[in-house]
Amino acid sequence: MWEPYLRAVLPETTAVHRQRLESLLGHPLPDHYWSLAVAHQGEGLDEDSMADPQFASLILLLVLPPEEVSPDAVSYCVETCWQTMRDRYPPGLLPFADDTGGNLWAFDARSHPEDPAIVFIDHELAGEDGISPVAPSFDALLAMLEAGS
Repeated sequence: MWEPYLRAVLPETTAVHRQRLESLLGHPLPDHYWSLAVAHQGEGLDEDSMADPQFASLILLLVLPPEEVSPDAVSYCVETCWQTMRDRYPPGLLPFADDTGGNLWAFDARSHPEDPAIVFIDHELAGEDGISPVAPSFDALLAMLEAGS
């Protein structure tokens, strides 16, 4: 279901990396997300297995900080994407995937911080206009992905 996209050799991911991202979100990250991100960061979904075209270009962002990756991979770091989008969208959003076109999938911890919803962020629209609901939780998103594979 996942295939290499960035093709970069990445350092080992630690609990410190998770804590760093959780501090950006202001809440804990879902365990299922963290397991998936550690195993598949920088990888994309196999387009041939996706029945739903909205997920055909989903690339998991790197959970490593920008200073720990090569310069060509920095733009795929969660932290870099968060810094780029945070002035255009409300607080409580943390990107975790990219669509290779500048749009992002993100956790939305504004309503349910303990189990954040998943939203799609259209980079051409600012504020609430650029945010579309995708799934009520990360587990629900995984179910949608598995149903399409």
